[in-house]
Amino acid sequence: MKFEQLLNNFDMGVCVEQLQKESLLDLALLFVTVDGSIADEELNVVSAWAQKIEWNSAIQIDNYIIEMTKKCVSAVQANEIESFIQHRMSHIIDQPMRVFVLELLKQVIEADGITHENEIKALNIVESIV
Repeated sequence: MKFEQLLNNFDMGVCVEQLQKESLLDLALLFVTVDGSIADEELNVVSAWAQKIEWNSAIQIDNYIIEMTKKCVSAVQANEIESFIQHRMSHIIDQPMRVFVLELLKQVIEADGITHENEIKALNIVESIV
C-alpha cells in the first residue's frame, strides 16, 4: 500500500515539490552556518519560513532542521560550500522557487546585521546558478 502511495505522489509531483522545499531549506540553513557561527536571528528567519510551508515528509520539520544544520556545519568546516550549493540548486527546478531562494538567503544574511565575507561568496555562487 505504501508503494502505491509513493507512486501516486510521484504522479502528483509531491516528491519533486518536497525535494525542492528540502533543498531550499538546506540552502537557507547553510547560510545560517556559512559565517562560522549560528546566529539566533538568522535561524529564526529560516524557522519562521519553514513553519509556513506544507511539509510532506516522514521526518518532522523541526527534526529535519536540527539534523540539516549539523550537516551544514560539516560542509562549511570541510570547505564544501560550493558543491553543497550546486547540489541543492540542481533540485530546485521551478524558476519562481529559484528566484525565491535568493530572497530568502538575503533575508537570512541580513537578519543578524552582520554580513560576513563567506555569506557574500556563497550568495554569488547561488546568483550565478539562478
